[in-house]
Amino acid sequence: MTAWMQSLVANPVLVLGVAVMSGLLVGRIRFSGMTLGASGALFTGLLLGFAGCSVPESYFTWNLVLFVAAVGLLSAEDIVPVVRRYGFRFVGLGAVVPAVGALVTYILARLYSGSVPPHLLAGTYTGALTSSPGLGAALEATSGNPLVTVGYTVAYPFGVLAVVLFVQLAPRLFRMDMEKERAELASVLASFSTPADRISQEKSSVPFSTLSFVFCIVGGVLLGSVPFPLFGFGSVSLGSTGGVLLFALCCGALGRIGPFPMRMDTKSLVALRALSLACFLAAVGISAGPKVISAVREHGVLLIAIGTFSAVIAELVGFCLGRYVWKLNWILLAGAICGAMTSTPGLGAAIEATEREECSAGYGAAYPMAIVGMVLFTKLLHHAFD
Repeated sequence: MTAWMQSLVANPVLVLGVAVMSGLLVGRIRFSGMTLGASGALFTGLLLGFAGCSVPESYFTWNLVLFVAAVGLLSAEDIVPVVRRYGFRFVGLGAVVPAVGALVTYILARLYSGSVPPHLLAGTYTGALTSSPGLGAALEATSGNPLVTVGYTVAYPFGVLAVVLFVQLAPRLFRMDMEKERAELASVLASFSTPADRISQEKSSVPFSTLSFVFCIVGGVLLGSVPFPLFGFGSVSLGSTGGVLLFALCCGALGRIGPFPMRMDTKSLVALRALSLACFLAAVGISAGPKVISAVREHGVLLIAIGTFSAVIAELVGFCLGRYVWKLNWILLAGAICGAMTSTPGLGAAIEATEREECSAGYGAAYPMAIVGMVLFTKLLHHAFD
């Protein structure tokens, strides 16, 4: 019996399935009218990881790529009118949010410089904003210092939690009328769509095409691997996540790439998006579980507090700038804040909270600048700590 139980615990497919199933059940529980939704899988994954379960890292990457490909194809029709009207504002958010997060981290690092190693705090910044490109830049700048990865791992789950709760609580805290927001967004999209756009959108979608979907993934991974120079700061690439998202957005906007139809059945894409998001979050939790506990034991709650505070302040500044200065619709702004943090889990929570796919248009518009900002500010933090 013991050997049989050990074989079950060692089965990564079973472990991931249990984490997803239990997480979705937890996600249905209402707290003052709120639910965690798919994000519940993050917390059940953390518990399983702490209990000693594990899954291969490829589970994390593969489900993340599936999620962003589905998101890109679902929101492709809206990205063109959104960028036409709000393009520069999303670029601004993509620069401001990472900058604020870096500034808050730097200030807190100076306050607690005697008790926490600076490289650990540099990793905390990238984890708080849930940025894998930022982590890569921090590792490159520190010659692979392991403390960077530890800081990232500790802060990541709490950065995810911060953005998930923010996109759900903001409409209540700031007293938004969601029906009014949805109606305003529909009006904006209609007014900035050209006749050609409307004709394209009226075309019926084709059944889900596995070949077309995989084409998006392959093309996006290739796009994400292309390095772009940053003039004195090395180079940066979009990575698999950013590459697949932008490639899927472009393909979906065009409607067809040669023999590959890209305007596919919405229900199939929504189902694939929901499944891959839950699996991705569960894999994150399982991988982070043991590392978070060990790091918290060693450094107490300080890293968690710094990471969470940096994420929340960055989100609030991005919200105030987008909402009160640039008058952005909340549905687009929710996605843009997640894009400015390069937070894919946040995007999933924003879509669930607003019940609109258009969040992805804001996310995709802010994401490219946010990646550049994350890399720049991560390296600047490293130089400042030196």
